[in-house]
Amino acid sequence: MAHAPTHTPVPMRATHMLAIASPAPDLLQFAREALWAAQERDLPLTLAVRAMPRVHSQLMGLDTMEDLTVFAERWNIALVPWRSQEDLEAMIGGWAVRPPAAVIVGNRRAHAFSHGLPGSMIARIEQAARPQRIEVMPDPNHESGATTRLGLAWRVDDQRPWYHAYILSAFAVSLVSILVRFLDGVVPAEGLVMLFMTSVVYSASAYGMGAATFTTLLSLFIFNYFFDQPRYEIALSSPADALTFILFLVVGAITSNLSGGLRRQASRAQRQAREARALFQLTRDIAVAGDTQEIFRAIVHQCNDIFECETTLLTPFTGGGRETLALASPRARAAALQAAYPPHSSLTQEDIEAARWVFSQGLPAGRGTSMWPEMQATFQPLETGEGTVAVLVLRNTAREIVRSAGFRRVIGSICRLTALAVEHSLRKQELENARVVSKTEGLRSALLSAISHDFGTPLASIIGSASSLISYGRSYTADVTTELLTTILEEAERLNRFVKNVLQMNRLEAGALVPRLQWADVGDLISTALDVAHRRLTQHEIYADIEDMLPLVNADFVLMESVLVNLLDNAAKYSPSETAIQITARRLGEDVAIDISDQGRGISSEELGAIFDKFYRARHRDRTVPGTGLGLAICKGIIEAHGGTIEALSEGLGHGTTIRLRLPVKTPDVAVTAEV
Repeated sequence: MAHAPTHTPVPMRATHMLAIASPAPDLLQFAREALWAAQERDLPLTLAVRAMPRVHSQLMGLDTMEDLTVFAERWNIALVPWRSQEDLEAMIGGWAVRPPAAVIVGNRRAHAFSHGLPGSMIARIEQAARPQRIEVMPDPNHESGATTRLGLAWRVDDQRPWYHAYILSAFAVSLVSILVRFLDGVVPAEGLVMLFMTSVVYSASAYGMGAATFTTLLSLFIFNYFFDQPRYEIALSSPADALTFILFLVVGAITSNLSGGLRRQASRAQRQAREARALFQLTRDIAVAGDTQEIFRAIVHQCNDIFECETTLLTPFTGGGRETLALASPRARAAALQAAYPPHSSLTQEDIEAARWVFSQGLPAGRGTSMWPEMQATFQPLETGEGTVAVLVLRNTAREIVRSAGFRRVIGSICRLTALAVEHSLRKQELENARVVSKTEGLRSALLSAISHDFGTPLASIIGSASSLISYGRSYTADVTTELLTTILEEAERLNRFVKNVLQMNRLEAGALVPRLQWADVGDLISTALDVAHRRLTQHEIYADIEDMLPLVNADFVLMESVLVNLLDNAAKYSPSETAIQITARRLGEDVAIDISDQGRGISSEELGAIFDKFYRARHRDRTVPGTGLGLAICKGIIEAHGGTIEALSEGLGHGTTIRLRLPVKTPDVAVTAEV
C-alpha cells in the first residue's frame, strides 16, 4: 500500500464540472446523469459534445444537438460543441486557468464506424487530468448490458460467458429441427424454413445480434442439408436462399436492438430502484435515530450493506470525543480527526494522513480515484455549505465496485445525505456542550459569589468577636462577653449550615445520598425540627396544626428533619419580625402534605418554578438576605429521593409564601405500627 504523502500539491479550487461526450442513442440520459453529479457537488455543469450533422445523427438513431440544446437551456448548462481533436486539445489547455472539479467522459468508441469517443481521446483526457489532480469519471449512464457495434446490440447481457448464448441458441435450433422433422412432408418447404425464424427471434431477443447471426447460419445450414432438395448436400446458391438469409438477419437485427433497448431501460429502472431503496432506508434510519451515536451507526451500517465493505466515520473531536472543535481552524479540525463510529476502529497512520488530506481539501482519495488509487480504502469527504464535516472511509471494497458508475452515483447521494445528518448531529452536540459549559460557568460563578459573600460575612463576625474578646475581654461586662460569644456561636452555626448544604448538594448530584427509610410520625418530625431551629425562630410566632390520626411516613428521619429546618429557616429569613409562621400537616389524597407558610414578601408567578434551582439567589444577585441559594434545591432533591414532591405557592409579591411538600402514604405492618 502506498504511503499518503505529507506534502501533496494542492489543486486549484474547481469552479465547475465538465462532461465530454459524442452523440449517442442515450445522450440526453448522459446529460441528465452528468447534471445530477454536478448538482451533488453544488457546481455548474459544462457539457462538451461533438458536433455531428443532423442527418447523420438521425440515420444512426442518435440524440441530436437540437434536443440537447433545449435541455441545456432549461437547466442552465453551458453547452460547448467541438468538432475535432484540435478543439479538444484547446479545451484541455484551458484547464490550467479554469480547472474542472471532475471530468465525465462518455462511452468509448468500439471501432471507427461506431459512435462514442475513441480510446486515444479518452487516454489524452486522462493524461492531461492526472498532473492537475482532476478526477476522470466514466459515463455515469453506462451499465453492464448490451454491447453495441455498428449500431446493433451484439450482446444483450455481457454478465454471462460468451459461449452461453451460442450453446442455448444451438439448443433452440435443435428443438426447431425436431419439430420440422415431424412436419416434413405435411408442411411445404417454404413454411418449414419459416419455423426456424422462431429460433432466430429467440436468440436475438435473449442474447443479441451475435447469437442471432450464429442461429441464422446454423438454421439455414440444417434446413439446407437435412430438409431441402437435394438432401444431405450444401447448396446455398439460389436467390431464395440469399433472400432468406437476409430476411433472418434483418429480423435478428431488429429484435436484438429492441431487446437491448428494453434491457437497458429495465436495468436502469432496477438500478434506480436499488439506489432509491438504499437512500430511503438510510434516510429512515437517520430520522428515527435518537442521538448522535445512533446516527453514526445508521450511516456506517448502511454503507456496509450497500457496498459490502468495512466503513468507518471520522469526525473532528477533542476532549475525549465529547466536544467538537466548533471554533477551530480547518487545519486544527483536520488534525483532530478520529473514529466516531465504530469508536475503536483500527486505522493505520497512512489512513489517518489520507483522511486528513481529504478533510482539508474536500476531495475523494484512495481506491477508485486519481489520488493514491493503490490504497486499500476509499476516502470520501462529507461536505455541506460550510465545508467538510467528516470523512467516510470504505475499506476492503472490491475494485470493480468502486470503479463502476453506479458506485459514484450512490456514494455521491450518501455523502450528501450523511453530511447533512452529521452536521446536524454535531451542531446539536456543540449546542448541548455550550449549554452545559454555560450552565457550569454560571454555577461556578454563583458558587464563588456565594462563598465570597455568605461565607465571608460569618467569618468576619467570628473573627471580629473573637479578636475583641482577646484584646478587650477583661474590660467587657458579662453581658457584652455573652453577646460576643453568642455572635460567635450563631455565625459558626450559620457557617456550618452553609458548608453542610454544599456537601449535601454534592452528594445529591453524585447519587451518593440514599435515604435510610424508617417509619416515622409526622408530628415527631415537626417537633424535632422546631427544637433544632428554635434559636432562629425567636422573632416569630409559630403555629402548628397537625391533623389527627395522620398515617406514618416511610422516610429518613435525619434528612426529613434537615428539610423542615431549611424550610423554617427560609420562612424566618424572608418574613418580618413578629410575624407568624404556620405549619400545617394533613392528608391530601394518597399523600401526606406539610405546608410551611410565612407572611413575608412573597414570590412572583414567573419565579415560582425557579426558586428550587441551585444558586438561584446568587445568579440574581439577591443579597438582601444572607444565603447560598442551595437550601431549597437540597430540599427538592431529598423529597424527590423519597418519591415525593415539593412546590412553592404564593399569590404574588407582598402576600407571603407557602412551601408544600408531599410524601406518599404507605401502609406499615401491624407490628411496626404498634412499635411506633
